[in-house]
Amino acid sequence: MKSEKQRSYIFDFYCLNSNQNDLFSTPTDEAFEQLIKADAQSNLAHYGSTREFFGLTYRSDNGSYAGQIRKIRKADLPEVGAPGQHGKTIELDADEGVIEKNFFVFYKENSLLVMHRNDTGNTANHLAQLLTGAVGVAFYAAPLIQPDQAEKLLNNKLNIRKFSVKVPKPTNPDLYPQDSISAKTIELLNQSGADTLDVTFTIDQKLDTSAGRLTSALQSAIGSLLSMGATKAKLETDENGKILPIDLIANRIYSKQSIKINSSFPPSESMYQLADKARNEKKELLDEYFGNASRII
Repeated sequence: MKSEKQRSYIFDFYCLNSNQNDLFSTPTDEAFEQLIKADAQSNLAHYGSTREFFGLTYRSDNGSYAGQIRKIRKADLPEVGAPGQHGKTIELDADEGVIEKNFFVFYKENSLLVMHRNDTGNTANHLAQLLTGAVGVAFYAAPLIQPDQAEKLLNNKLNIRKFSVKVPKPTNPDLYPQDSISAKTIELLNQSGADTLDVTFTIDQKLDTSAGRLTSALQSAIGSLLSMGATKAKLETDENGKILPIDLIANRIYSKQSIKINSSFPPSESMYQLADKARNEKKELLDEYFGNASRII
C-alpha cells in the first residue's frame, strides 16, 4: 500500500448563471436537476475529446450540487516507455480514452461555483458550455475578483487608462449570444483566422481629442471577456495622477486546500468537502462580493 502524502489542490470561485436577458433563461440549479434526472444530455464531443458531467449529486445539507466534469481524450494520446527505450502507444479499447477531471460544487446561494483547478483538464468555461449544450440555454461562468475592485468596475468608478486582454478562440463559439461583445470577439477571430485575440486599449492624454479614460461600455464588457476564458486581463487606472496596475486574473478569488492521500485524488466526497472548506475560508470575501451585488457578468 502506498504511503500517504500531503497533496494540495486549488479551488477557483465563479458565479454560474444563464443569460438573464434570454426569454428561456433557466436557473442553474434547475439545469443540474435536469441532468440528475437524465432529462438532459450530459456529454459533448468536440475536437477528439468528449466532455461530460459525472457523478452529479444534490447535497441537501448545504443546498449544493457536487460532481465532476471529465474530459475523455481519444486523440493525440501520450506514449509510455522506459529510459533508453522507444515509446509505445497506449492501447485502449474503442470506447476508452485518457480521463482528466475537475471536481466542483455549485451552491444555490449566490449561484456560486467552486471548482478544483486542473490545467490539463477543464475550465469553468468548459463547464458552462457543457451545461449550455445540455439544456439549450446559454450559461456563463464569471470568475470572482476581489470585491473592492469588482464594485468599482461594476459601478464605473475606475478611471481606466489602459486595458490589455488575451482571449483564446472558444472551442464551441455557437454557444454565445449573437448580440454580445463575445460574439463580436468571435467574429473578429474567425475573420482573421487567429486562434487567440491579444489586444490593448489605451489612451494618450497628449492628444487634444483624447477622452482621458476608457469608456463605461468597455468596462461593462470586461466581465464578458473574462467569461470567455481570458488568460490575461490587466488594467492601468489613474487614481489622482497615480497610475495603479490591476491584474484581474491574478486577483481572482481562490483557495488552496491540502489533504493526506495515497493516490492522485482523494475520494470524490473528500474533494467536495475541500470545496466546502475553501468556501468557508473565503466567506468574508464572498459576503462582501455578493453583499455589494458586485457581479460583473
